[in-house]
Amino acid sequence: MKKLGLFCVLLLGFLSVSAQNKTLPEGCVQFTPEQLPWLDSVPNLPPGTRFCALYGDIKKQDPFAVRLQLQPNIVLKNHYHEQDEVVTVLEGSVSVSFPGQPAQTFGAGSFYVNAAQVQHAVQVGPQGATLQINAQGPWTVIFK
Repeated sequence: MKKLGLFCVLLLGFLSVSAQNKTLPEGCVQFTPEQLPWLDSVPNLPPGTRFCALYGDIKKQDPFAVRLQLQPNIVLKNHYHEQDEVVTVLEGSVSVSFPGQPAQTFGAGSFYVNAAQVQHAVQVGPQGATLQINAQGPWTVIFK
C-alpha cells in the first residue's frame, strides 16, 4: 500500500512538472500573475512606469496587448494615437479628458476606448493605476 501511495505522489509530481513545461500551440500565450514579464523602465513614458508586453509586438502592424503600471498623480498631457486604444483599468484609477471637456474618472474594472487621432490627456489617481491596453500596432503616442 505504501508503494502505491509513493507511486501516486511521484506520478502527480511528474504530471505537475509536465504541465508547467508544456509547449503551447503556436500563437497561444498564457501568463499567471507571477510570470508576467514586467520591465521597470520604458523610454518615452514617465519615470517609474512599469511595462509588460502580454501579446504581440507594439512596433509591428499586428494586434497587441500590454499592461502599464503608472505612478500616482502622473499626468500624460494631450496626446493621441494613430490606432484605437482599448483600455481596461485593472487597479487604481485614471481620469481621461478631451480638449474643452471635463475629465471622466475610471476606477478598477472600468473600460474605455480612445479613438484613433483623438487628443486626450490622462491623470493617474492618488493610488497609481495598472492599465491593460489592447490595440493594433504600431503603437504611437504623439504628444501635442
